[in-house]
Parts: sequence; C-alpha cells; structure tokens
Amino acid sequence: MRRRTGRGLVARYGLVLMTAVTLTACGSKEPSTDADRLARGRELVEQMSARLAAVQSLSVTTTETRDRVRRSGRREAISVAGTYTMRRPDRFYTKMTGGPGLESWYNGKTVTIASHPEKVFAQAPMPDTIDRTLDALAERYDMALPLSDLFYTSPAKALLSDTTTGGYAGREQVGGTACVHLSFKDIGVEWELWLPEQGEPLPKRFKVIQKARTGEPATDVTFAEWKLGPTITDADFVPKLPAEYEGIAILQRAAAIRHTAPADLPAAPAAPAGKK
Repeated sequence: MRRRTGRGLVARYGLVLMTAVTLTACGSKEPSTDADRLARGRELVEQMSARLAAVQSLSVTTTETRDRVRRSGRREAISVAGTYTMRRPDRFYTKMTGGPGLESWYNGKTVTIASHPEKVFAQAPMPDTIDRTLDALAERYDMALPLSDLFYTSPAKALLSDTTTGGYAGREQVGGTACVHLSFKDIGVEWELWLPEQGEPLPKRFKVIQKARTGEPATDVTFAEWKLGPTITDADFVPKLPAEYEGIAILQRAAAIRHTAPADLPAAPAAPAGKK
C-alpha cells in the first residue's frame, strides 16, 4: 500500500467511468496463473480508483471491527460505526461512533482531533491538500491507518506498488451483493477488497492487516452507503468542540494512542495501512 515517502505528483484521471460498470467484463475466464490473478486484480483496483478519483466530493458510512492491541500484546476487537466526508482538494471530516469516540476535521490548514469520551482535543498545522496531509500524519505522527488509501487523489497508486503480490481471489457475497474478492500482500501489510460484480465499482468491504505493527492489528470495514458528489459546505469542516474540552499536544495524543490502541484513530485524515 502507499509508501509515505518520496511520492511525486499524482496524475488525475481524465475520463469518468460509465455509471454502470461490470467488473467481470475484464475477462470471461477465471484467471488461472499468479500473473493473471495479479493483472486482473490490478485492473479492478484501477477501475475503483478511477471512479473515486473522478468525483470532487463524497461521503460514506461504515461498520468496522478494529483490533486494539494493549501494551501487554493482548489483542481485542472493538466495533465502531464510521462517517467519512471529503471535498477535494483540502477538506475532510470523520466521526467514529463507539470505541474511542473520535471525531476529526481537516480544513486545508489544520487538523483537529477530538476524543469525546475523554473530553480532550488535539490540533496541528497541516499541508494544503488531503494527499499531503495524509502523508504528513503518517510520517510525522505515525497515524497512517487503514482507510486513508481510499481517499488519495489516486487510490490505486496508494494501494499498489511494484512489490504487490496476489490479486483476484474469486467471488463472494457481501451483505447480499455478489462481489469480486481481491487479496493482496505487500511489505508490512496484507489487504483484501470486495467490489460489486455489477454497478458502480465502489468497495463493499475492505480488510487490512498491519503486519509491521505490534500484534498485527486488523481492520475489517463494511461500507453501508456511498454518496458521490453530495453538496458539502465549509461549515461541515469547522471543529465543533464543547467549551469544557481540554486541548493537548497532538504528539502526546498520538503517542498515547500508539501505546494503547493503535487502530483507534480516525481513518482519514488521521486515518489503509501505509507502509513505513
């Protein structure tokens, strides 16, 4: 998945895919070799990436299971419901219901992260685009987490590299939807993606195992509803913090969460698992 250093400018896709896309049209036969499976998998990821990259705004709701790894190494699963709202090139909002109860706002200048159960918030200056902010959060604060790769200008460039292996893994049902199942491995990470066989090539499920982290925490996400091109205003990205919340240093917050529950931060912009 995305290497967080040495990234050049990402080329934007010039054409929008047709609304109805049949993923199985990439080939009528089941791929029979590792090379065929990888090629088919890459092609389907590129289709998904092009569709996501083509819109200026989007929102999506999720149900997620995340591993919490304690200092002792003990791993436990927590369940959260997520809301993600993005407007390119420089606005992002996330809210987690359940678990640590985190909410975050990025407005093109700063990122603000609030922990509602603890009644604290952290704020830090950030670069002027979502892509650069995702990189900064990963590199400066070790806050690169599973879903962030889907929100880059080019998700395919974030997800796939020259060392990626795997690819097409078959067909499965996700919540009653017939999907193509993809399974990949790369340095420090394993990830799986389920895309509908018919209709928009938008993820139905996404699972990431962060192999390079202590306890190898996993995040398993089911997407409930994608909205492409919704009307979003600047007010959606203004932090809404109760007066009694205490401000703390973002480095202190990142370090504290890293030692107790590295999978609990919001997926973006403080949110698939970038490689270090």
